[in-house]
Amino acid sequence: MATDKQILNMLKQMTSAHPAELFKHMDDTRAGIGAVLKLLYTADAPITAGMISERLNVSTARVAVLLKKMDAKGLITKEKDPVDARVTIVNLTDFGRKTIESMWEDVKSQMGKVIDAIGEERLLEYIEISKEILQIVSPPDNYF
Repeated sequence: MATDKQILNMLKQMTSAHPAELFKHMDDTRAGIGAVLKLLYTADAPITAGMISERLNVSTARVAVLLKKMDAKGLITKEKDPVDARVTIVNLTDFGRKTIESMWEDVKSQMGKVIDAIGEERLLEYIEISKEILQIVSPPDNYF
């Protein structure tokens, strides 16, 4: 059983490493503008605002805010579905396409730097340990 001294020391060490900040950029791309860009970039059929909400598991209100920001930045265009005017179809602009391609290159570059500095084996070990820790500290599904 871990002692209080061990626990406090480990908490101090983890705090100094800022583990939450390590992959914040990647997390931001999972439910923000980056996630919408990725979804649109990889889509093989027209994507609606409702589909974005469903696929990213975020509220329609959140999607509306993201789309408004993206439209203002020139990343997307929005148009009404010709069959159902209540439905908004979202398309990438050329600028949006170039933006997601650039974001992906940045992610690959950062990961390359990490692999070069730490080594693939140590990085994979870190990832496996992180998964184990997450499983240990995650609340059960029936918690709330």
